[in-house]
Amino acid sequence: MTAVSVATVLSMSPQPALAAPATGGDQLRRARSAGPISTSATARMAAPDAEVNVIVQMTGDPVATVEAKAGKDLPTAETDRIRTTLRTRQDSVTGRIRARGGRVVSLMQSAYNGVHVRIARGQIEALTALPGVESVHVVTPRTASDSADSSDSSATAPNTYLGVPQVWQSTGHTGRNIKVAVIDTGLDHTHADFGGPGTTAAYDTARSASAASPDPSLIGPRAARIKGGYDFAGDAYNSSGTGAALTPAPDSNPMDCIGHGTHVSGVLAGSGVTSTGKTYRGSYSVSGVAGLPVAPGVAPQADLYPLKIFGCTGTSDLTTEAIDWAVAHHMDVINMSLGGVYGRPDDPDAVAAGNAVAAGTVVIAAAGNAGQSPYLAGAPGTGRGVVPVAAVNNAASLPGYRGYAPFSSAGPAGGDSSLTSGVAAPGVLVPSAAIGTGTGAVEMSGTSSATPQVAGVAALAVQAHPGWKASRISAALVSTASTDVPGYSPVLGGGLIDPARAVSTTTAVEGDSYRVPAGRVITAGLSFGLQESTSMLGGRRSLTITNTGSRPVTYTLSSRAATNSRPATLSLGARRVTVRPHSSARIQVSLRARASTVGSSLNDATGFHEISGTVVIASGRDTLQLPYLMVPRAQTAVTASARSTPRAAAGGIRAGRPTSLTLTNRGGALAAASSVYTWGLADRSKDPTLSGGSGHDLRAAGVQTMRVGSQPVVVFAVNTWDRWSSPAADEFDVAVDTDGDGTADRIVFATDSGLVRRGAPDGTTEVFIQNTDTGAISASGFLAISPTDASTIQMPVTAADLGIGSSAGTFSYTVSGYGGNGGEDSFDSRWARYNPWSPALDAATDIGVPINRSVGVTVAASAVEIARQKPLGLMVVTPDNRSGSTQAALLPVS
Repeated sequence: MTAVSVATVLSMSPQPALAAPATGGDQLRRARSAGPISTSATARMAAPDAEVNVIVQMTGDPVATVEAKAGKDLPTAETDRIRTTLRTRQDSVTGRIRARGGRVVSLMQSAYNGVHVRIARGQIEALTALPGVESVHVVTPRTASDSADSSDSSATAPNTYLGVPQVWQSTGHTGRNIKVAVIDTGLDHTHADFGGPGTTAAYDTARSASAASPDPSLIGPRAARIKGGYDFAGDAYNSSGTGAALTPAPDSNPMDCIGHGTHVSGVLAGSGVTSTGKTYRGSYSVSGVAGLPVAPGVAPQADLYPLKIFGCTGTSDLTTEAIDWAVAHHMDVINMSLGGVYGRPDDPDAVAAGNAVAAGTVVIAAAGNAGQSPYLAGAPGTGRGVVPVAAVNNAASLPGYRGYAPFSSAGPAGGDSSLTSGVAAPGVLVPSAAIGTGTGAVEMSGTSSATPQVAGVAALAVQAHPGWKASRISAALVSTASTDVPGYSPVLGGGLIDPARAVSTTTAVEGDSYRVPAGRVITAGLSFGLQESTSMLGGRRSLTITNTGSRPVTYTLSSRAATNSRPATLSLGARRVTVRPHSSARIQVSLRARASTVGSSLNDATGFHEISGTVVIASGRDTLQLPYLMVPRAQTAVTASARSTPRAAAGGIRAGRPTSLTLTNRGGALAAASSVYTWGLADRSKDPTLSGGSGHDLRAAGVQTMRVGSQPVVVFAVNTWDRWSSPAADEFDVAVDTDGDGTADRIVFATDSGLVRRGAPDGTTEVFIQNTDTGAISASGFLAISPTDASTIQMPVTAADLGIGSSAGTFSYTVSGYGGNGGEDSFDSRWARYNPWSPALDAATDIGVPINRSVGVTVAASAVEIARQKPLGLMVVTPDNRSGSTQAALLPVS
């Protein structure tokens, strides 16, 4: 490598001095291992014709939207007319979809106006051009992933942990006549917990006729507990399968063949089972339920409607259809102990869930079990007005007792970094009805077990507050939750659900208001979104306190920062307010912080920071809280310029001329870390083809070489026009042609590490290599340098893993980017060339640029290698610059 030099200038001089180079590899982070791995994953570039499930969103309002705008439920004849009109428009495009090789899975008109399609990924962009199509969304498979566990006597039963029997006893609220849809794997209606006969023989008989109409005495309007339901999937369905498994086979019998939905339904609304194996009929009191071998659910007299969207194995893409059904059948509460990862508010099932809230249904959804990396919280829990549920550890023998369970997925929502205003509930070793046992129970752990506890409380709250809208019920669940959770954080999961306070409160505290297709929903949180600045960060929101009681109430307001919050100042428009009966008061809330106190996005593997906490609203002994969140990003302000000697008339880099590069960080909030690459590829901005930008609209790509230990490491850099939330939600593929035949010999790709290694996303972006001849996958040994809420990813890989050496080191490369929402972009047929041992442009790799200083770097520009490799110029990457094009300065060579 050619020697280079770097120096800091103590003023904003355009003529920087030069000094010694930075050490190569300082910013690289090691992965857990390197070398071959066993995985079913493949680089997306290697499978361009792979089929995916998409929801084609059509123009026009679904039934829920029309009813919300009308402010009332419409007559059946009118809703039927709306559905017929929408279906006619949908039918007009289904033929064109089939002509492109697509298969229509279902049509929806109630909570969502869309067509569910399975089609080759390469055909997605063509769907956006069809008449009447508003957008196209790739559907991430949803999972129901709680697992059975061995018993642990230290785990406190959820009803005991939350004090639910005391609520039944003191209020009489047990969920009677409240309609609850459980979107899951179905329900074993023969179990005694749901009024079934309670024998294994009864289960075997029912299971053998799972596609036939169920016994109306067990499922139907005349049944004691299960008033209806539907199977959208059929037993053989698996959205991640192949062949016939990809096609749902709906029927009227939501018989469970996995056990997850049965367990969830029991936690939510099981009747309980006596020691003699009979259905418990009451009374629902502290003494009455003590000692039952299968404890009742939180709302033991609610009406259950199981909606089966899973087959007997695998994943599902049918969540939106089930929400559509629930809205059409006027459910009071929807429970979804399922989800994907990297959820966004505009995901189809999140939109449908938000529409359901606007239409009057309380929607509760699992946060997910992917861990505490940012942006892992899954849809549909990211829908507007939906209450996502995290898990707390209720097992005293396990580390972190009473804190958030380590598997519980963290927010915020992808795309707009909005707060997913949620709550937490016990999620470790939760006992409930066991499928096929007749009377038995099983313990499971996960947010899927925590979610039905909150849905049960929602059913009790709906019964207690019959005049409240769905969004107000949701707000009550959040605002009455206890923040007495070790390490409390609105991002990690919010407060612990408090059934007694949710049922008894007469005060509603509400925050942000959002317009969804079906109307307006109000949430129980204040989202200040992503804020980027070199100086001050801030914003203004408002909260509303409503007194539904019969007496005036005086409230005192204060604020409390969360454990992980960066320093900030929250100001309230009033510290004390009296609200008359059946009246409301609106309070302004301002949040400000200095960008310089936030820190760099390169400080850790994710680069995520938060300013978060709660606004505390107290009245006597009663204390409510409203969570708030800002996602701050401190900006550097690095600009780059190059000059060759003798100076060309137009400036810039001249082949064969001594060249100096100047980096200046004028007015940045913090010192910058920049890296210099040989720029090889460029692309113009284009409108995202799907549901909005997710950081895959390619702008530029480059490459550099550094020596780490004894081996050369090649680092690819990709800059995009738009911003991602989590880079692990996307995938960036670099095709590398090492033998000059015009086809890729290796594909270097960066995506979610857990997804590739274990089939379970974990929010870490790792670099892998695929051999295109054998299909074998290897780990590079490096994590990608790719902060959250950014637009540049740096992907290290050893030269040896590329199969190149100094004797024949020149290779060609091109790049494709794949968005988490299904969009993709490439540099078309353009390839760039590079030789790590004889680079056309050679400069320091890592450069520090202090605040209000300039740094000079010498660049060796080889006329011979420029003619051979034809680089576009230099690409200076500064990850802490503002997201988008400013994170990569492009300096052309002439």
